Amino acid sequence: MFEHVIMARQPIYDQMSNITAYELLFRQYGEEHALVVDGDAATSEVLVNVFTHFNIDDIVGNKKAYINFTEKLIAEPPPFDKRHFVIEVLEDIEINDSLVANLTSLRQQNYVIALDDFIYNDQSHRILPLADIVKIDVLLLSQKELVEHVIALRKYDLTLLAEKVETREMWEFCLDLGFELFQGYFLSKPEIISGKNIPPSKLLVLELLGKLQNPNITVKELDALICRDPILSFKVLKLVNSASYVPRQKIESLTKAITYLGLDLIRSLASLLSLSNLSDKPNALKDQAVLRARMCEKLGEKVSRGDAAAFFSVGLFSLLDAFFDQPLESVVNALSLNQKLSDALLRHEGFYGEILSTVIHLEKAEFDDINWAYLYEYGISPEFINEVHQETIIWHQSTPH
Repeated sequence: MFEHVIMARQPIYDQMSNITAYELLFRQYGEEHALVVDGDAATSEVLVNVFTHFNIDDIVGNKKAYINFTEKLIAEPPPFDKRHFVIEVLEDIEINDSLVANLTSLRQQNYVIALDDFIYNDQSHRILPLADIVKIDVLLLSQKELVEHVIALRKYDLTLLAEKVETREMWEFCLDLGFELFQGYFLSKPEIISGKNIPPSKLLVLELLGKLQNPNITVKELDALICRDPILSFKVLKLVNSASYVPRQKIESLTKAITYLGLDLIRSLASLLSLSNLSDKPNALKDQAVLRARMCEKLGEKVSRGDAAAFFSVGLFSLLDAFFDQPLESVVNALSLNQKLSDALLRHEGFYGEILSTVIHLEKAEFDDINWAYLYEYGISPEFINEVHQETIIWHQSTPH
């Protein structure tokens, strides 16, 4: 029997790049290394954990959770509230009379059904009328094949979801084809256009970020810097007084906020809030940056407790290329970061880089690419990562936006 189940959560976006659902992905782990033991057991374990040990609202909020179901679980679905999740029918399940009967029963019980990694074949007509959503892996098909699939599926009353959408160009192509939902990392990729300069409004944000990273900045200088932007000042104080930080008494000045939380943490929060002012970027990208920064901070505390703020910055800054639509190296150079942070951001080197790499692999459910040997040295187990992941999601939900 396996020892641990580690879970990743990947957002699913609508046509406006708003998060509409999450896919929950997971892997079973023994004591030494990743090992898939039993698909039915793993799915059952994650469902038990999510729907009984945790509050499902803590994991996906008011959105649905897409979960891969094996053939056995399709035949015997767990007794949880069907309003909270979408059943994903794995692509390797044989289309036969038994599957059709089970999906028909689920449909009659008002379960939401998605066909995962769908590729049209001569048996597809048997289950397409029973599905609500069809997920198509855009990396498995040429553009011509993708168009042919969309044309063939239009005769059914279905929502089309494009998965593995890695670039803005592919997102736009799928959008034009009529896909309504999207899954992939296109939001975190910059839209780099040769000769395109950073607009003045973004240059001001970049200038502020650079000044915030000055290691020799004093409390007085930081106070004056943040006060130059009244909106930023207001947001910092609002965040400091939120449930996320639970001050002993209401904090009404930046000087008191810096004293209460410390110079490094205030710099991190100001950097975060500065990026949130970039109104041309979707909220989902800002959410990803916040979650990545917090995960890096909480995992990094295990590696070097005194550097928590630096880990936060590494996670936050790892998406600056997407915020500024410039190569990451150009943005990092403009900030004049110290060498360790630069190496972490550009090459995933050093202990900052190891933690950043871990969090990015987790986002992508690339469980086997995580450097577990390194993490175990610092007491970071799959179970601990799950705890931090859940705490990070709850923290983000309680943080003012």
